[in-house]
Amino acid sequence: MTDEEVKMNGTQFEGKEVYVKDVFTEIAGYYDEMNEIMSLRMIQGWHRYMMKLAGDIRGKKCIDIGTGTGEIAFLVKENAGPEGKVIGLDITPEMLKYADMKMRENGRPEVEFVEGDALDLQFPEGSFHLVTSGYMLRNVNDVQKAIDEMYRVLDHGGKVVVAEMATPDNRFIRYFYNLYMKNRVQKIGRKYDKGEKIDGKMPAYDWLVNSIKGFPHGEVMAEKFRKAGFKDVKAHSKNFGAVNIYEGTKE
Repeated sequence: MTDEEVKMNGTQFEGKEVYVKDVFTEIAGYYDEMNEIMSLRMIQGWHRYMMKLAGDIRGKKCIDIGTGTGEIAFLVKENAGPEGKVIGLDITPEMLKYADMKMRENGRPEVEFVEGDALDLQFPEGSFHLVTSGYMLRNVNDVQKAIDEMYRVLDHGGKVVVAEMATPDNRFIRYFYNLYMKNRVQKIGRKYDKGEKIDGKMPAYDWLVNSIKGFPHGEVMAEKFRKAGFKDVKAHSKNFGAVNIYEGTKE
């Protein structure tokens, strides 16, 4: 893996925060369906693995950062039980609207959904026993700051579990992965985003696919968690490296 293949802070550009917020506002209504397609229908298994890494969280206070439509937050709540409290935080109100709708209309577990910025969490230090996040880090302006904030709001003895997509390192696997992303994901995405540029930049699913390319993963990303202060950091590669799940503890 060359330096060119791994952007240490992901893809950054002027106006990224506004653009990303506008992207997720646009795709909120079909976000869950496209996540299933992008993950080869494996996303629920990834989330169950995250809960396995989280351990016993019954009765604990937890936060899912970049919660989107709340899928991980709902699963955390199921594991935290009636006495547990779960907050799902996202910067995009439209995504939270769909999360809240699923909770009210589909009988999902009760989660408190709040609007907020992953780079500036409005919670005191040590507020949560578990911090989770899924597929958010490549969408922020400062990956390290987002991880630092996760560490800050986590209580001593608490755990972080984060999932993020990646381009497989194996050249053979990467070839077929890229074909799938280009010929399947982006083409299906066109049905929804119509190929229309957002804020004068690329269409929504061009961004979601291209943001994965070269994004730091594996030990490169694990080192960012260690830099934030996390101990016992591990990077778990799933589905030939298409997703990496990171865990760490705050002593």
